[in-house]
Amino acid sequence: MFLNDWNFITINGIDLIQYLQNQFTADILSLKKNKHLFTAHCNPKGKMHSTLHLFHYKKGFAYILRKSVAQKQIDELKKYSIFSKITIQKEPDIILLGIAGEDAQKKMKKFFPQLPNQEHSVVSFKETVLLHFHLPTERFLIATNKIIANKLMKYFKVHSNSQEWLALNISAGIANIDIENSQKFIPQSANLEALPDSISFQKGCYIGQEIIALTKYKGANKNRMFFLQGTANTTPKIGDGVEWKCKNYWRRIGKILAAVKFNNRKINIQIIMNHEISENSIFRLIKEENSLLKIHPLPYSFKK
Repeated sequence: MFLNDWNFITINGIDLIQYLQNQFTADILSLKKNKHLFTAHCNPKGKMHSTLHLFHYKKGFAYILRKSVAQKQIDELKKYSIFSKITIQKEPDIILLGIAGEDAQKKMKKFFPQLPNQEHSVVSFKETVLLHFHLPTERFLIATNKIIANKLMKYFKVHSNSQEWLALNISAGIANIDIENSQKFIPQSANLEALPDSISFQKGCYIGQEIIALTKYKGANKNRMFFLQGTANTTPKIGDGVEWKCKNYWRRIGKILAAVKFNNRKINIQIIMNHEISENSIFRLIKEENSLLKIHPLPYSFKK
């Protein structure tokens, strides 16, 4: 899969670790060099500019996030860097590819001498970084140069587009924050508290930390991210809601983070709604009465 809906960003500089520690929701000091983690970058009100996958890269760090929100997120991250010796930049020459399927690991072994796994989720070579994801099934993200990317695209003869990777993220319960939903939700509303190490409540101050911590300890979060699956003729827009079937009427609810429709009318939707919505609820797309959506379980649990 050619992941042209995501950007690769690098951060370097002598003040790098402490700077990121003050910006992202995860504990950067605990991030090992053979691991990547999913975290968020928030504004002072605790609302997410974006979510991102962060990992060590060469002498600094790199992260991957949605292309639509990348420039805005970089601009926000740079706001506090005037007194810090760091550089933040997009890397347009780095190509992002995704590989998934039953034979993915077998074919990858023929091309790379070492593969990442769940325990060691990042493997770096001179010009290439491999990231391992185990949800919803095993898959790999490759960040590399154009020469190696072209060889890979010839080696893997069947190609899909980035929508397939987005659909896997929806199934995995990994929140996709595009520009339409930037600065609208706290991390807990997008289930980051249910993911390992995505939010630290022990590391001290960072942008938005006070609101995020108060939300946790007061139990003030009323939202949750859901995975809806069903059938439809159209693909809803990011930021739209859906209609929820009540007793004798349909009520508009939620905000869509991502949606992928397949050729057989099957559709996957990632949406934030009230956390008390019943797992047996029925939904449909707005203005599409023939659509039908139901809640599909996510591959992780929520702590009470």
